[in-house]
Amino acid sequence: MDDADDPTAQQLRGKRFRELHDMGTFLMANVVDAATARALGDTGVRAIATSSAAHAATLGRHDAAGKVSLEEHAEHTALICAGTELPVNVDAENGYGHEPEEVAHCIRRLAETGAVGAGIEDWSGDPDIGFYSVARATERIAAAVEAAEALDVTFTVTGRTECLLYEHPGGMDETLERLRAFASVGAHCLYAPGTWDLPTVVEVVDGAGGPVNVLALVGASAPTFEELTEVGVRRVSLGSSLANSQVAHARSLVEGILRTGRFD
Repeated sequence: MDDADDPTAQQLRGKRFRELHDMGTFLMANVVDAATARALGDTGVRAIATSSAAHAATLGRHDAAGKVSLEEHAEHTALICAGTELPVNVDAENGYGHEPEEVAHCIRRLAETGAVGAGIEDWSGDPDIGFYSVARATERIAAAVEAAEALDVTFTVTGRTECLLYEHPGGMDETLERLRAFASVGAHCLYAPGTWDLPTVVEVVDGAGGPVNVLALVGASAPTFEELTEVGVRRVSLGSSLANSQVAHARSLVEGILRTGRFD
């Protein structure tokens, strides 16, 4: 029986996931399928997450709002939840809709899959719209938190700004303003992908107003886990980098077979 059918198990995972954000620094591994989630179960990783980019790639699509539907990602999430006993967090892009009511619906639907957390970002996914305003983005996070608090399970909402990643002209000032606004309406974790060096990480951790998630890409230059722990990061995620590494490894193996004719 998976968590979608066992609310008690889901609640235990939800409570555990929320508590992790108050217990130091933990690694959350983003995976692309249930097999990977299952394989990581006994490694010591504390939580699993989906990756919108990795999932979109499996469908031959780009990672952008509207390219993968809420229902498609919910079904994908349910498979991953069924494959692990660890808490699962969802990369929910912009909440699969521009309106706060659509974000709230997204949270409720993802909770039905067995997930116990989700991140909602302030980039619309539509170049004609771009970033939601601070007020609009905050209203959307507030709707997510309200929906989460109304659930029968503990569900962690991450307020996410893309200002650093997509080079918003407001830069760090805009980033921190948004993160603090998200914290003020109850976001349980705060996330600004694009903190590639330790000084930038420190600036976000010190100014965000709540527990911070940092993106660390496998194979890329980044602060160490120990360094991130020392500066107060609470959660470290891997984005699509594990899935990208799996694809690169498969390509390397096949090239080796074709080059040498050997399978050992």
